[in-house]
Amino acid sequence: MVKDEIQWRVGETVNLTREVADLKSGSRTGYKRLIASRYICIREESEGQRGILLKVLGKATKDDIMIVGGEPFCKDDADELFVGVQYLSYPFPTEQEVKEVLSILQQDESLQQIFDKARMHANPRSTYWVNETAKHLLFLKQPQYYDAFSHELRVPTDNSARYRLTIVYFSKGKLEW
Repeated sequence: MVKDEIQWRVGETVNLTREVADLKSGSRTGYKRLIASRYICIREESEGQRGILLKVLGKATKDDIMIVGGEPFCKDDADELFVGVQYLSYPFPTEQEVKEVLSILQQDESLQQIFDKARMHANPRSTYWVNETAKHLLFLKQPQYYDAFSHELRVPTDNSARYRLTIVYFSKGKLEW
């Protein structure tokens, strides 16, 4: 998506139009990445750094996450097709992206209030699902989460609910996700 002038400001609510990108396709079932709906700008674009839009998706357990094409995937939405179904998932951020976002949120308490007011609650010292996966039983993969309190990437040992975030960057009129 290219826009002439993207000048979102910190704290501004941004409504993105729905966009999808293929992740894995089969004859009857497809899996796609999704951006859509309401995000909050947490960093403005400046010389040398991209702007950041953040959406807090709530919490999910490891049972809510499947691995598709080697990446974590939640069935956030589905499109019924004539001969099958396409499942859609918001992209999971990397560990580094989560660290960057949490650092921004911890430095600006007013942003936390904006997220609370928008009903996108998140505790910056909690646990967050990330895009990284770990090998399990030779070939299988399992999701991992980032523990903001201990600053460690971990494999879940229980089915505790952890926060899900999705991030869209913007730079020079383009959205990157």
